[in-house]
Amino acid sequence: MNSFKEIAKKEFLNSKKEIFPFIFENNQYWLKRARQTKPDKLQNFFYKFLPFELLIPPLVKNSYEALKFETKKLEDFRSFGVDVPKVLLKEDEFFVLEDSGKSVYSIFREENISEKEFYTFMDKLINILAKIHNFGLFHGGSQLRNFTYKENKVYAIDFEESFASNIDVKTLQYRDFLLFLLSFTKLKELSFKIDYAYIIENYMKATNNYFVLEKLKKLAKRLRFFIFLSKNSFVNKKLGSDVKYFFELFYIINSLEIKDAK
Repeated sequence: MNSFKEIAKKEFLNSKKEIFPFIFENNQYWLKRARQTKPDKLQNFFYKFLPFELLIPPLVKNSYEALKFETKKLEDFRSFGVDVPKVLLKEDEFFVLEDSGKSVYSIFREENISEKEFYTFMDKLINILAKIHNFGLFHGGSQLRNFTYKENKVYAIDFEESFASNIDVKTLQYRDFLLFLLSFTKLKELSFKIDYAYIIENYMKATNNYFVLEKLKKLAKRLRFFIFLSKNSFVNKKLGSDVKYFFELFYIINSLEIKDAK
């Protein structure tokens, strides 16, 4: 009988996908191919003139360096009690993770969940992000697609990006939270409005990162003109979807009444 390692190597050689599932002895596992990390050229250019947190460029790493970084981070997070999938096999060109269920993003988009179910998920998502931040760490790619759900538990995944050592961890945590908030604006299938004040208030309570509210408000204020401009039908047609989602988020934040009491 072929061993787990042999099957994984065979799957790796037979597929060109970067991430994909395979079955071994009736159980599902996920294989992730090593891939380099590097900033987008435009991202690098704009960050020089607009030092905005979402534009912070990741460090350049070759595929092997990125693999070592991500697997080490997964192992470290597990040792801290953060729910992440276990690394079961690590080779120079790929690694294999235990199955950690379905993407939370796809659950929100495809399963027509109720408002009550949504906020049950929300509490779990805030809890795992807060746990990472309370250890003085950051996720790096905290969009909804990088959280999964299995057997009543939310897992964090995808940790290949790293940043320059001179960037303060609180800045990276704020970046995490911005990415987290921004990913909710892409959910058009929900039958109810998302309570962003609930997300922000509960994240701050869970982390004591009350500075995020001041930073969000300041940024929303600075963006008022651009938000107004983005509502113009002619301008709106010219904007890319990510830019639209970004302005939509801060349009919502401008209208929120968020408690600042600690």
